[in-house]
Amino acid sequence: MIEDELIKIWQSSNSQERIKFDKSKLMLELQSSLGRLHRWWNYLELIEMISAIIGILSFGCIVYVAPFVATKIASVLAIVFFINILIQLLGIKKIKPSDLEENYIEYLKKTRLYLEAQKRLLKTSVYWVILPVFPIMLLFLIGFWEIPEKRYLIVIIYLITIAMCIYGYLLNKKRVKKEINPRIDKVDELIKELRE
Repeated sequence: MIEDELIKIWQSSNSQERIKFDKSKLMLELQSSLGRLHRWWNYLELIEMISAIIGILSFGCIVYVAPFVATKIASVLAIVFFINILIQLLGIKKIKPSDLEENYIEYLKKTRLYLEAQKRLLKTSVYWVILPVFPIMLLFLIGFWEIPEKRYLIVIIYLITIAMCIYGYLLNKKRVKKEINPRIDKVDELIKELRE
């Protein structure tokens, strides 16, 4: 009964009201989708920042404790590496749009810039996260190579590092393709709809 009445109301409404309804539906869908993405991104940032702080503190201790010069140098490089991660993550927070923008189109434009920055950060992580890990880990472990009993362990640790980096690269690629690109397309679609 209620469905029939809603259908009659829908059919009797003019096309301008239908367009407004479609636009508001798109806006609600996008807000829900962006809300999930922002929660996921905040969670990712929190984990990365906590990991970086723990890494800085851990490698700071290793600088003083490690018996090998190569390990000390690698520990200092690891601290610089973790500081760089913190700088990258904090840099992207600066462009995050607020819900209290002048108008909705401006909010969507800033959201698109924010999504593009997230996409760029994930796509380029191979250069500023993954590739620097290999020489740092190699330098860190090379000092322990002089201990024959530790050689198998060193090889296993390095192989695990390689596997984790490959997994991180593939995961970031998947996130860009499945999470960020569709939302950028939705934002573009909604901007186009609102301008018409």
